[in-house]
Amino acid sequence: MSEIVKFLATVLYYVEKKNFPLAVAFKRAYLYNKPRKIDSNLLYDYSKRLILSYYALPQGKRSFKVRYWLENKENIEIKFPNWMEEKLSTLLDINALKGKLKERCVWARINLLKTDIDKIYRELEGKNIEFESDKDFYYMIKIKKSSVRLSSLSIVKDCKLIIHDKGSSLVVEALKPEIGEKVVDLSSAPGIKASLYMMLTENRAEIFLADVDFKRLLKEYSLLKRCGVDLSKIHIIYQDSTKNSVIRSDKILLDAPCSSSGMINNDPSILLKLWDNEKIERFAKLQKSLLSESLKITANKLVYAVCSLFPEEGEKVIEDYYEIAEKPFSNYQSGYSLFKVGEKSNRTFPHTDSTEGFFISTLNLTKL
Repeated sequence: MSEIVKFLATVLYYVEKKNFPLAVAFKRAYLYNKPRKIDSNLLYDYSKRLILSYYALPQGKRSFKVRYWLENKENIEIKFPNWMEEKLSTLLDINALKGKLKERCVWARINLLKTDIDKIYRELEGKNIEFESDKDFYYMIKIKKSSVRLSSLSIVKDCKLIIHDKGSSLVVEALKPEIGEKVVDLSSAPGIKASLYMMLTENRAEIFLADVDFKRLLKEYSLLKRCGVDLSKIHIIYQDSTKNSVIRSDKILLDAPCSSSGMINNDPSILLKLWDNEKIERFAKLQKSLLSESLKITANKLVYAVCSLFPEEGEKVIEDYYEIAEKPFSNYQSGYSLFKVGEKSNRTFPHTDSTEGFFISTLNLTKL
């Protein structure tokens, strides 16, 4: 018991004081305080559930909080910050959402620029990894059970299989990728969506990747290279996209910086950064600025997306563009019905789609 307490207290320290994502906090704790003879999958599950219950824990030292959680883990509730509980309760089935957060759902994408579907299926079956192919996208699979860390697999290290949430792939699919077109991505790092776009166009599209962080752009370029993307088709733009330099393109992707509240199923450490709604308001202001600037580009279509559960970052950002907004997918649920533009957008959720929580809407710029 003392080893588990020490381990979980270390995870909590990295999340609480260092602001590390859960995966990074877990990796650090596992490196320095690995308990003996305890399955790593169980440890990760404990770590995730501990962070999900953070706002239900009593005050005190981390070791005290951990002991309290271990003694009451079957009965202790998942809790969001009070303001978040109140807001989400008016928008969705919050109990269903919390129930789903206890589960671990991992999506992965077969990178057809470097391999084929049958090879990946055989590799996973050989490792006794249980998975199922996705009904919507032939290149997506859901990992149901694995006794090994996916990141340790050679096919993952070689970018033949890419850990990629299905909700994120929907953002790219909303653009309806076509061979020969030009696309500008105004907040592109880390590059997972760009690599999918190039895969879907068989490396025969041209993409302009902009980001405000130069180091992230360098990492993005490296990732695209490892993914087998034709780098002659890639143009890197180091810019603050609220002061955009791109003049024209066929299509625009604005997957805007956001609260990342839609990612709490995979990274509950985000909850510790959402103690009030001030962060949401700051992001909403930035998103509106980015969208206004992006509409100065001569293009046919713009896809606006955020990985957020909050309407301030979704419906409220595009409500002024209701007349040109279009719902990207007919087979996915609409946005929040409290907002008129909700009918012209899509939302995904952990408890309904087993994905991260995304808001997606298309703006038909030919109607401007």
